[in-house]
Amino acid sequence: MFELELSTLVLCVLIAFLGGIVRGFTGFAGSLFMLPCYTLLLGPIAGMNIIILSGLVGVMFTVRRAVRYSQKKITLFYSAGLCVGAFMGLNFLFQNEISQITFYMGIFIIIGTLILFSGWRYKGPQTRVISLGFGWVTGLFSGFFGVPTGPFTGIYFLSSPVEKDIIQSNIQLVIICTILSFFAYFIFVQGFDPKFLVIGLVLSIPLSFGLRAGIFLFDKVSEAYFRYITYTILFSLGIALIFSS
Repeated sequence: MFELELSTLVLCVLIAFLGGIVRGFTGFAGSLFMLPCYTLLLGPIAGMNIIILSGLVGVMFTVRRAVRYSQKKITLFYSAGLCVGAFMGLNFLFQNEISQITFYMGIFIIIGTLILFSGWRYKGPQTRVISLGFGWVTGLFSGFFGVPTGPFTGIYFLSSPVEKDIIQSNIQLVIICTILSFFAYFIFVQGFDPKFLVIGLVLSIPLSFGLRAGIFLFDKVSEAYFRYITYTILFSLGIALIFSS
């Protein structure tokens, strides 16, 4: 069923768990860690299949909290723009060769990591129109580079002058909507590979445990220390993708 060696499957489980820790701790960088790992291990299409399916199931326990504390209007308009942009970006993505997809992923991850590392934040207003436009740009880039949201969503919402719980819920809700957008595209347009459908569902289990571990570590480990380690890993993975293409 899996058509994978045991060692490869164990690596996939480890990647899902570590990716869950990264997402649980940072709030949005989990896919930036997992996708390049899966791409190097199994290829970009398989990687996207697994990320979408495991992420869809793995983040379900965050839905209630995200809906409860998020700013509904801002996240609704942001997510609407993101969905449209993601479909457009994914259409561009799948017109390219596999090697080009891998190269573009590497470029996106490096750029995103550098932005996160710089600490730059969006300081402008967050009106409905701006949220719609920012979401569309985020979706377009995410779809074209094959990486479900990430740095741009974090940059937009981390600058909000609201409580930490609200910011985290805004980001989590947008991540859920992004994964649903990618899922819809694969269902209605691209199609899922059945074997990776099963693997993705299985890997949602270690991802869920990783998410909970990441949230726990957030209260125990220095945020700056952990973020610098994460950014170094992401940057290295981006370089590896570019050279592997």
